[in-house]
Amino acid sequence: MNFEAIVGQHPCDLCFIMNFHGSDKGHPENECNHTYTRMYNELFKGVRNDPLRVFELGLGTNNTDVPSNMGVNGKPGASLRGWRQYFQNAQVFGADIDKRILFKENRIETFYCDQNNPEAIRALWDNDVLHDNFDIIIEDGLHIFDSNVCFFENSWHKLNVGGIYIIEDIMHYTLDQWRNKIKDWSLKYENYSFRLSVLPHERNPHDNTILIVQRRY
Repeated sequence: MNFEAIVGQHPCDLCFIMNFHGSDKGHPENECNHTYTRMYNELFKGVRNDPLRVFELGLGTNNTDVPSNMGVNGKPGASLRGWRQYFQNAQVFGADIDKRILFKENRIETFYCDQNNPEAIRALWDNDVLHDNFDIIIEDGLHIFDSNVCFFENSWHKLNVGGIYIIEDIMHYTLDQWRNKIKDWSLKYENYSFRLSVLPHERNPHDNTILIVQRRY
C-alpha cells in the first residue's frame, strides 16, 4: 500500500462505488463533503485483488438518538458494502455503538463497540473472527479528538506490518492537537509512520482531513 500517495485529480471507481452504496466518503463530481475516495484509490489500488482483512469503526447509524448519526436518510453499512465491492477478495468487518444497525452478510460481519471505553474495545478484539490482525483499519466513528485517541491507543496493535490505519473527519480546529499527538505517538510507536492529510475541498473547509498511519515493521 502506498503510504505516500496523493489525492487523485479525477473520479475513480471507488468514487462511484461508495456513492452508489450511499456512503459520504466521496462522489464522482465531489457533490458531498468529502473526497476520501480519491485518496483511498491511490493508497489501495495496488492491493484491490488481494485477500485483505478490512475493518471499519462506525457503520453510519440513521438513528438520530445516537451521536454522530447520519440522519434519518443515512444508510447503515454503506461503506462496508463499498469496501466489499472494491476489494473483491477481502473479508470486511465493522463495529458500531448502535446495536440496532449491526448486520451480517456475505464477506461482511459487524460487532458492538463503544470507542470511548477501553474495556469495550478489548472485548471487541476478543471476538474469535477478529483475533487476526488487519491490513486496513478505518476509524469513522465519533469525530472527537479524545474518542479517536482512545480507539487508536487500544487498537494500534491490530494492524499488520505494511498495513494502513486511517482516522477520518478530523476537524480543522483540532489540527494543532493532532500535530502534538503525532509527535507523542511517533516516539511511543517507533515502528509506525504518521501523516496528517488536509484534502482540498471548495465547499468543506471544516473536516475533509484524515490521519494516515502505517505499520513499518
